[in-house]
Amino acid sequence: MNALVGMCEVEEAMGAATGAQRLTWVVVRVNQPRNPNRRTALMGAEYEFYRDRAGHLCKRAIKGTGKRVSVPELILQRAGFRTFQPMTKVWRQVNPRKPERVLVPRPMLSGWMFVGWSSELNRFPELMALEVVQGLLGDQGCPAIISEQAIKGFMRQFAGRGQHPSYSRYMRTGHEFSEGDEVTIASGPFVDFPAKVQRISGRTAEVLVNIFGRDTSIAMNLFDLKGGGLRAVPSAHASIQT
Repeated sequence: MNALVGMCEVEEAMGAATGAQRLTWVVVRVNQPRNPNRRTALMGAEYEFYRDRAGHLCKRAIKGTGKRVSVPELILQRAGFRTFQPMTKVWRQVNPRKPERVLVPRPMLSGWMFVGWSSELNRFPELMALEVVQGLLGDQGCPAIISEQAIKGFMRQFAGRGQHPSYSRYMRTGHEFSEGDEVTIASGPFVDFPAKVQRISGRTAEVLVNIFGRDTSIAMNLFDLKGGGLRAVPSAHASIQT
């Protein structure tokens, strides 16, 4: 295995990761299983029994249950590491006999994964000892430490898999919002402004924001909104409180 990190570099990286940062995050290059049929595993699925055409009793996963994770991701999680994979959706022809295509999730960074652990621990040796780990992203033998704030930003923007439950609040999809909801703007020039959702189209929402005493309609990305508006935005006919 090609170990990227030496002991001196580990100490330097750990020093850079201390302070306000609660977790140490790095970008890991993972080794994919040689068998293409063993690159993913279905976790937490419900199963049913059926008989095939020959009358043999077989078992299969019930459609819509369980979560499919990559084998490297599963190994890292079972070793006690936290993982995050930014995902995208691409069009794929699922049935070769039919022309229809469907959107299926795919990792944005094929062969790479964000891996994290408590910044109070030095787990670089444990990480590099795993056969699934090929190396780390870094410069001149020193691994690149990804700030926790950057990871949260990635989680807000991209739907990952297998994230720790404590990070679920950062995995916003926008489906939790509907027209009429009071929200708070999470980023941009109007950060922390209360707003009211007027319309939703795809990943874009038209929200009503009170700016300098006037209600203004603004188009926002759903990922830039969060629940829990501080107050209802006054309508155009409401009096303005001073």
